[in-house]
Amino acid sequence: MILRFSKDLKEERIYANGVELSSVMGMDTDKFGHRIYSCPENKELYVASIKNPVLVTDVCRIAKFNPTLRDTVFKLYESPIRKTEYDGVSINFEQGKYKGAWGPSIDTLLFCRALSGFEKTALRGKEIIEIWAGSGFISKYLLKKFPGIKSITLVDLNPHAIQSCKDNIKDRRAKFIHGDALKNKKKYDVLICNPPYIPRTKSIDDNAYEGTGLLGYLIVHAKDILKPGGSFITNISSLCEKEINDVIRKSGAKVRKIDKMIVPLKVCNVLNNKKWMGYLRKQGIKKEYRNGYEYFQTITIVEIKPKF
Repeated sequence: MILRFSKDLKEERIYANGVELSSVMGMDTDKFGHRIYSCPENKELYVASIKNPVLVTDVCRIAKFNPTLRDTVFKLYESPIRKTEYDGVSINFEQGKYKGAWGPSIDTLLFCRALSGFEKTALRGKEIIEIWAGSGFISKYLLKKFPGIKSITLVDLNPHAIQSCKDNIKDRRAKFIHGDALKNKKKYDVLICNPPYIPRTKSIDDNAYEGTGLLGYLIVHAKDILKPGGSFITNISSLCEKEINDVIRKSGAKVRKIDKMIVPLKVCNVLNNKKWMGYLRKQGIKKEYRNGYEYFQTITIVEIKPKF
């Protein structure tokens, strides 16, 4: 399955490829009428489009397709390997292989859209570190779109995430570290992090969406990771905006907003947890049903300049 997004993120196009062409799309015979069970991976067929996507998997929008198209698209989403492509950069993410790691989500693509606005020479000669690298999509995007980058170090506590990064990035400038980035003593020109951002009392901070501890720590300690004049580029959700803005103000850092998007909160482990949702309601989240979803957040990509 291929998910191809336009550069402005105004359209998501869905394609079938490889074995899906014979198993899902009915292309199960050759020109001689003989049964075929697969097609080359580089052979693809356009299936459907979603305008103005706010999720990579928008089940509500897909459910509104006509029945055959609806069932076809849902079947494609069951495919073990999903290729996500944005602005000519793609990764293959095998579902279930990289335990504890997530494939690119809409905030990943928004992050890349924000980076696409930088001058091509802005990162020339720069050494970059990405903390909480996940699937590796953001670093791969940077390496492809900013050829002057000196190096990118991808760090994650999850060994499966680092394996995804290694499988998808074949660039000599990329370095991979499985471990705690905060123990790394080297300093960099740019720090990248698409961090957990949903606040929770007694948070464990051990998955891709829970807690704000990492983000708060990096804001305060960015000057210990960056060279003088360096930048920290990250994502701040409206769910934790007040808390994080307090941290930024106390740190003396300067913030520049680069891009933003309103997206549904669609994490079942949060939505089904009454205590967690109760806490978020106290923080200001409100039920506002629209476009098939009940709760929303604004994702903002920012550049933070710490006070050295």
